[in-house]
Amino acid sequence: MRKLTALFLALTLLAACSRSDDNGPKGVPGNSNANISHGKHARRIEVPAINNGELFIAHTTTVNGKENVTYSIVHNPERKHCRWTAFTFDPSNRAIKWKRDNWETTEWGGDPFQPNPEMPDNYVFTKNEINHNGFVRGHVVASYDRVYSKDANEQTFYYSNISPMYSRFNTGAWNDCEMNVQDWGRNSSFCDTLYVVKGGTIREGEYRTVGTCPTVPNYYFMALLCLKNNTYKAIGLLFKHENGNSRTQICTIDKLEEFTGIDFFCNVPDNVEATIERTLSPGLWQGLKNYTLFE
Repeated sequence: MRKLTALFLALTLLAACSRSDDNGPKGVPGNSNANISHGKHARRIEVPAINNGELFIAHTTTVNGKENVTYSIVHNPERKHCRWTAFTFDPSNRAIKWKRDNWETTEWGGDPFQPNPEMPDNYVFTKNEINHNGFVRGHVVASYDRVYSKDANEQTFYYSNISPMYSRFNTGAWNDCEMNVQDWGRNSSFCDTLYVVKGGTIREGEYRTVGTCPTVPNYYFMALLCLKNNTYKAIGLLFKHENGNSRTQICTIDKLEEFTGIDFFCNVPDNVEATIERTLSPGLWQGLKNYTLFE
C-alpha cells in the first residue's frame, strides 16, 4: 500500500556531512553542502538542497516487503506548484508491471487525477484552474516513469505533481525528453542508476498567472545524473514553455543551477560533484536529438 513519510519543514539549507548517500557509492567522504536534516530520504543522491521553510515530502511504496521511494518533492503552497521532484531509475523500480490504461477499470471511473490525499486542498491546483485556462494537466514525474507497481503509478496522479502545461508542449518537446529519460533509465547497459530531477520555474519573474491559474512556469527543466560502473555523467535539459514547437536546450548542471537557483545533486561528495556539474558531453547520451546549446 502507498504511504507517506512525515511532512516537515526544512530547518537548514547547507551543512557539513561526512556520510555517503544511502542510494549511491559508499565510502567516499567529503561533502560540504549535503542535506543532513529532514530525514534519511533527504540524503538521497537525486534530492537537491532543501531550503529553509520548504515543504519536503517523500512518497513511498512497499515493494516485496521493502520501502521504496516513488519520488520526492518540494512543494510551494503559495504557488500551488512543486519547486522540484526527484526520483531514480534503478533495478528496484525500472520494470514495467502496471499500465496506465488499467485505470479505466477502477472505481475512479477512468479519471485518476485526484487531489493529493495527504496535502491540504488549498495547497494544490484544482482541475478547473488548469482546464478552464487553456492548459492540460501535465505530469512532472511522468505516469510512465513509475509503472513498477499500481501504487507507485497512482502517486504520480497527485495534483501536487501536476503542472499547467500547453497541450502542444506537453505532447511535444517535454514528452520527447520524457521518453529519452525512460529509455535511458530502463537500459541496464546504459546506467546502473539514473538520478532524475524535474520541475518548472516558479521564482518571481519566472512564472506567469493566467486567468484563475496562479502559477504557469515560463520554463521547465530536467537535471540528470547517470551512474554506471562507479562513473558519473550529467546533463541539464531546459524547455521554454510555449504553445508551440519548443526546442530542447542542453547545458551543464552548473548552468542549470545558475538559471533555476536550485542546488542539484548536493548529496554527491564535493570532489565528484564539482567535476560532473561543469562537464557536458551530449554524445554520451544516446538518442538525444533536436537539441540546441543553452548559453
